Amino acid sequence: MMFRHLVVLANPTPEGFDHAIVDAYREAVAANHHSVEVRDLYALGFDPVLRTSERPTESGWSPAADVAAELAHLERCDIVVFVYPIWFGLPPAMLKGYVERVLGAGYTFRDLQAASGQSVVAGKPLLSFSTSGASLPWLNEQGQVLSLKEVFDVYLWRGLGMGQAEHIRIDSVVPDMDASYAGEQLERVRQAADKACAMLADGRYRAQAQAALQRRSQEDSSRTQ
Repeated sequence: MMFRHLVVLANPTPEGFDHAIVDAYREAVAANHHSVEVRDLYALGFDPVLRTSERPTESGWSPAADVAAELAHLERCDIVVFVYPIWFGLPPAMLKGYVERVLGAGYTFRDLQAASGQSVVAGKPLLSFSTSGASLPWLNEQGQVLSLKEVFDVYLWRGLGMGQAEHIRIDSVVPDMDASYAGEQLERVRQAADKACAMLADGRYRAQAQAALQRRSQEDSSRTQ
């Protein structure tokens, strides 16, 4: 079975380290005989602005053409991979816009609260790679790591009904970064890609998603009793 990885890249600098992460991930996935598709949002000229006409509260809602195209890519994939820098403690507006317009397409706040499951990603794992110029200890002191995990990993995973969320943080990414350090981080990326391929192939992601769904169902039942 050919498993499909969808990599969503949100960094405007072609020579940036995030692009090297994507290349390393893509190479490792290919070596595992899986397929990978990269959606470079800046290169595509993706419009991140959610307009009133796209809100699911509007009658006769239907996705815009560019959103429909992205939804088709998500529908075909088995795992969603985000690659982005941390700017002012958050992902770039480009990626936030992708979440609002694409992952949130036709999905109301009531769906999110009920974790109804966004059909194109329900049960699928989310793997994120984020980069920052600041060091990880400094980010931890600011509470940024925990905040981002809760807001952009756990919140999306649970609210959209995804299978799980894993986040790999690469800190101290600066223009004069030591070559050996850069190589070590790209090796982490390859290892994460190998792990993702193995978990797709042996069904561990699927089993974890089913277990999480059962836990949520039991928790919901306990609250209503």
